[in-house]
Amino acid sequence: MWETLVAAIMTAVLTQAGEDAGRAAWGTVRGKLRRRLGKRADLIDSGDPAALEQAVREILEADPDFGARIQALLGIAAPLPLTAPEPAPVTVRLLPAGPSDFVNQVGALALLDEIRGDRAAGATPVVVIRGTPGSGKTALALRWGHKRQDWFGHQLYADVRELRDPVLGGPESPDTIVTAFLLALGVPSGLLPDTAAGRLALYRTRTADEPVLVLLRGAALPAQISPLIPTAPGSVVLVSTHHDVRGLAMDGAHFIDVEPLDDAAARELLAAGSGPGRVDDDPAAVTRLVTLCGRLPLALRIVAGRLRLDSGLTVADLVEELAGESYPLDALALPGTDGSAVDPLFTNVYRHLSEDSRSLYRDLGVAPVAEVPEALLDRIGWSDRRARRAAVDQLLGLKLLERPARDRYAVHPLIRAHGARLATEIDPVRAERVVAGTLDHFCEFAEAADRAIMGERRRLIGGPVRTAGPFTGPDRRARALQALEDSREDLLRVARVGPALGADEQVLRLATAAQALYFNHPHLADQVAMSDLAISAARRLGRPDIEIQIHCTLAGAHGTAGDLDRARAEVRSAFALLPAANDRKLAGTVWEFHARILDRVARAAPEAEQAAARAEAEAAFRTTIDTFREVGLERGVALGHFYYGLFLDAAGRSADAVHQLTQARDGLDAAGDDRNATRADAAIGAAHLRLGHHRQAYDELAVAAAFFAVAELWRYELDVREDLIRAAGALGDQAAVAEHSARAAEIRALSEPGK
Repeated sequence: MWETLVAAIMTAVLTQAGEDAGRAAWGTVRGKLRRRLGKRADLIDSGDPAALEQAVREILEADPDFGARIQALLGIAAPLPLTAPEPAPVTVRLLPAGPSDFVNQVGALALLDEIRGDRAAGATPVVVIRGTPGSGKTALALRWGHKRQDWFGHQLYADVRELRDPVLGGPESPDTIVTAFLLALGVPSGLLPDTAAGRLALYRTRTADEPVLVLLRGAALPAQISPLIPTAPGSVVLVSTHHDVRGLAMDGAHFIDVEPLDDAAARELLAAGSGPGRVDDDPAAVTRLVTLCGRLPLALRIVAGRLRLDSGLTVADLVEELAGESYPLDALALPGTDGSAVDPLFTNVYRHLSEDSRSLYRDLGVAPVAEVPEALLDRIGWSDRRARRAAVDQLLGLKLLERPARDRYAVHPLIRAHGARLATEIDPVRAERVVAGTLDHFCEFAEAADRAIMGERRRLIGGPVRTAGPFTGPDRRARALQALEDSREDLLRVARVGPALGADEQVLRLATAAQALYFNHPHLADQVAMSDLAISAARRLGRPDIEIQIHCTLAGAHGTAGDLDRARAEVRSAFALLPAANDRKLAGTVWEFHARILDRVARAAPEAEQAAARAEAEAAFRTTIDTFREVGLERGVALGHFYYGLFLDAAGRSADAVHQLTQARDGLDAAGDDRNATRADAAIGAAHLRLGHHRQAYDELAVAAAFFAVAELWRYELDVREDLIRAAGALGDQAAVAEHSARAAEIRALSEPGK
């Protein structure tokens, strides 16, 4: 038919003479065609195969006898009815089916639509889809290809992952793919050019007329991709790969990063794969399971499959299994399969890394943190900046590492598990050094933050104080508190590895410094877990003094949370340890917390019992002040007056409260404790407000509000602003009421989740 002869002529004409040994007739065909083209003979060398092909068709249409002679020269045995109508073109659809439970990625699909919108000839977009192994890169490409198949005359697909050069063993050239594509496009195998250049020229000819989608999975090198780019307007090349092909950026390639699913999409995928009703009964366990799977589609499909196949398995069972596994990827396997389905993906990417990148991959895996600051890399052996930069760059390029901030790196939890296993298998000594270095780094970091937040206070344990820490400047307190908040989960992860290393002292240092976070941002579950670790470490080291301190801070946390029984139990434990500690300053601390808990008990007591409860609390406050005064701890005395003043004001004795609070403010000022001195100012203002001294109350409160605003102590500032609104209202100052109301609303907005 026409197509067969035209393909044969184009092959003969476009193949270079020096590459066609055994095809002498091709040179004759080129010569005859050149003469027949006459003035259009330059089309042969113009690099425009579409125009040349059109000219060949016109010649055959005008002179079928010429076509018959060319047919004979090319040795095509079967007669070709040159004048017969051409067959209807074959539409090639090579894309495999995508997953049926595809969810989300709306933004990425829209971006692909937008990229394809530029349909200028010769400007075929190449789109590289990157992401963590198992994140659904190929699923995204297939979903878009099937969704938009009407946009393309042909859809070609090749899985490049297993193609290897037979001699060198590296990634093979694209010739194998070109040949497969030509056969799919209808070129008979007997008419395929003998040379790679000839086959490539014919491929370009066959993909020059109508839009073509080319999807390449697993391409390793830009040189494997560039030759396969079709030129027909509206064509697109999608590359789904775990290799680093950023070199394509020089040719204008687009890069789309496939991120792990958000929580809602992850739950949707889990529900779709596990069957009706399997994940409806335990939303808390579902949330935890999604987190343990790192919101990775492949991992979620595996656990969903396990739920679907085993009706006796619950989501809670899977959570327990994944959370309890020292190597959680072992739990990501379907029944009847050989090992984890996720592990081979990570291993395949790992084996393509440079030696330095492999080492960093293992170190990041064994470091017990989700986010790694630059300073930690120095601490665990990556002080060579050039080697570190190259290794980090490769891991970032392969989406094995993320950069949530300029000086911080995040590791996906399943990648971290894979790296940790490799680290303990390949170099266990180095792995232990990395863990120990991480623990030391976080101790120093938390202690520096603690000093910036809490200033000078009595610390029973700590490392050496650096002259220049990371937190300096007027906003050091706010930055230190935010840094601790950002590292909250990692602080606990690091503390948990301490006992296995015999690092009880570091655990105590970390737990003590972390109190600066818990005092200001209550995280009761974290504080209880950290305190349990610290109490066990203190007992192993024979440090009842630190154990007392931990019990007291726990008492305060439970009291704030409203669990007064648990708070009183913690205080009793602290009192029981005082003889062993033999420390009168600690005795004052225990009495202070005891008094504060009794204050809460008195406020919650039935009216008939309040008098007795208040008397007990008042006696405890006086004992607190006397104990601190006895040992000369003036800041302790001032804090005793402060909490006693708050107690008196709540009990309706505001005039007595002002007296105690004024002593507290003076003592705290003298001790340099600006934060608590300002809290005393605010409490004095509140007491005057209750006494009806509105102008005096307003003046005291305004000073406190200004300090808390600058220090970003919004929890305290909000209470003060609400008192200012009442004071301004009593004074008839509506402008001040509006000002403080607006600021209070702003603080509430800042307190919303995600702000």
